[in-house]
Parts: sequence; C-alpha cells; structure tokens
Amino acid sequence: MRLHLAGTGGELMGREGTLPSEVHAVERELLRTLTTGAAVSAVVGLGALAVGAATTRPHATTFGRQTLAWAAIDGLIAAAGSRGVAEPPTDADDARARARRMRTLTAVNAVLDVGYVAGGVFLTRWRNPPRPTVAADGAAVILQGAFLLVLDTVHARRFAALAAR
Repeated sequence: MRLHLAGTGGELMGREGTLPSEVHAVERELLRTLTTGAAVSAVVGLGALAVGAATTRPHATTFGRQTLAWAAIDGLIAAAGSRGVAEPPTDADDARARARRMRTLTAVNAVLDVGYVAGGVFLTRWRNPPRPTVAADGAAVILQGAFLLVLDTVHARRFAALAAR
C-alpha cells in the first residue's frame, strides 16, 4: 500500500482512508463481529435448551445454558465497548494510541482465550466429575474460547499493523 500525506494535518492515508478512520473501522468491525457471535451463541443456546427440554437430554440443556451465558457476556462486552468507539480518533496520534491500546487488549484477551479452551478441554476429560453434564459445559467453553481466540488474534494483528503506521 502506498501512503502519502493528506491535507494539512499530516495524517497518513491508505487505500481505505485516514489512519483515524481505519482504526475506527477496525474497532467497529471487532464489536460487530462480537455482537454477531453473541447472537449466534444465543440462537444455538436456545436451540440446545429446546432440544434438551423436548428430549430430556441433560447434556443438551447444560450446553445450551453455558452457551447462553457466553452470549450474554459477549453481548454486554460489545455494548460496553460500543460506547468507547462512538467517536473516531481525533488525529493520527490519537489513532495510533487507540490502536496500541486495542492491540494490547486483544492480545491479552487472546491469552485468556487459550485458557478458556484449555479449561474446556479439561472439563470434557474430567474423570468422575461432580455431575455428569460437566463435559457439555466443557464443549460449550471450547467453542466459545476458540471463537474468541480467532477474533482476538486477528484483531490484535490488525491493530498492531495500524499502530505501527
């Protein structure tokens, strides 16, 4: 990508626009994807609960409950995050600072996501768990952790690239 100085503010321009608008676009994309993930988790969770209720399968009910809990958490995080990105960065320096903050946040979250996946794997393999449906909780945690790991890793890389400009 060729970059050039635009206007009198000395902002770096790329194909997509100014650095502040690009950082803002990636922030909004992250929140849209998290919101979509929350909605998908809610639909899957409700579906699993319905299957569990209709067939008296406690594993489906447990999976559905765990998935709905993650949907609620993701939805709350997306709602809270949307307030922080309501306005685009004011200039290139502000955009770089926001990109660095978001890079750090998403990178730390990616490490936590690995922990979620590992915890889920542990739950699915637990011998003699306190209740027989623990493996269903583990499966739901693995799926959620994997989704968040991909989301956070991709966005950490994108924010790192923007912060370096």
